[in-house]
Amino acid sequence: MSLHPLDGKQFRARLVLLRNAKGLKQEQLSERIGRAYNYISRVETGRVKTVPFDVLAKLALALDVTIDDLLFIDGLAESADDIKFRIKTLLETSDVKKLRKFYRLLLVIVEE
Repeated sequence: MSLHPLDGKQFRARLVLLRNAKGLKQEQLSERIGRAYNYISRVETGRVKTVPFDVLAKLALALDVTIDDLLFIDGLAESADDIKFRIKTLLETSDVKKLRKFYRLLLVIVEE
């Protein structure tokens, strides 16, 4: 399987979704990984441009996922919930032009 890395916007969206799925507030996740209370807020809003590997490892542990789940589009297991998550992340990070293409493709698939 070939892994495709998430871009910064997709990574931030994935982090938000994984954190919310665990029922954690930004401050709680920051505390779990041993960072300042506003660290996750800064990551999720793009003010932190590069997340160090040791922090990625702590995030994965705190969110009960793998580092691949955090960094790669294909990193998540293929359960229905994971597929829905991947679709949601893709939709949330797409521009209007791509959304129109997705919509047309979905119409074709649904009509089959």
